[in-house]
Amino acid sequence: MVNNLIFDIGMHVGEDTRFYLKNGFDVIAIEANPFLVEKSKERFKKEIQSGQLRILNIGISNEEKIIPFYINHRLTEWSSFDKSIGSRNGTSFETKDIQCTTIEKVFEQHGIPFYMKVDIEGNDHYCLTGIPDNGGGPKYVSCESCSLEWLKILSSKGYTKFKMISQSDSFRPISLNKEKNKLFPKYQVIKNGLKLRVQKFINFKHEYGSSGPFAENTKGEWMTEAEVTNLFNAFYQNNGDAPLNHVSWFDFHAKY
Repeated sequence: MVNNLIFDIGMHVGEDTRFYLKNGFDVIAIEANPFLVEKSKERFKKEIQSGQLRILNIGISNEEKIIPFYINHRLTEWSSFDKSIGSRNGTSFETKDIQCTTIEKVFEQHGIPFYMKVDIEGNDHYCLTGIPDNGGGPKYVSCESCSLEWLKILSSKGYTKFKMISQSDSFRPISLNKEKNKLFPKYQVIKNGLKLRVQKFINFKHEYGSSGPFAENTKGEWMTEAEVTNLFNAFYQNNGDAPLNHVSWFDFHAKY
């Protein structure tokens, strides 16, 4: 494992990469959207030139191949190799053919990172299933909490401690009491809407849309897989058909 290395898989506009670089980490940033890659190359020109950052304009899949990537015109974060995600809500999009590789190949070429952030709208599970078995992967991993299957994959890879962190509530651990409050979604919409506008002029430690703190800097206590599973089920209810609200979203964090 390379102790000073982070994989930012799903770089987007560099919200997380900016934070990792400021904290002295070397970063391998992976982003499929070629338009965002070009912008980030300009934004992080100094760090690229110094060798602290490498940006790979590729996708992650289960094999090396070229796949259509659906670039959403309304929200870049909706772009995906899954057409249903890239064109969600009937929004317009354009298609680009993108070279994909496996996460195993990326590990082979760049080493095992200290921390791996995964947020790639649809192909996340390929990053998780490709983690080496028996504790041979990154010390810390985070991914969106879209499915309990992803939590199970992490557990099968040897991770033993977990958190379910709210991305919409200032990166705090999920609080079911808050999530049940009918006013909480409105509060989050107002707060995050203001932050999104203000961050154009003020540099926040963690921008809106970022994955926030990682490793031991995440808030709250580490829990077992069973404890996080119970929290997930309590929020999403009835197999996800009736979540406590439609505003909150979360990340799983895992460590050995």
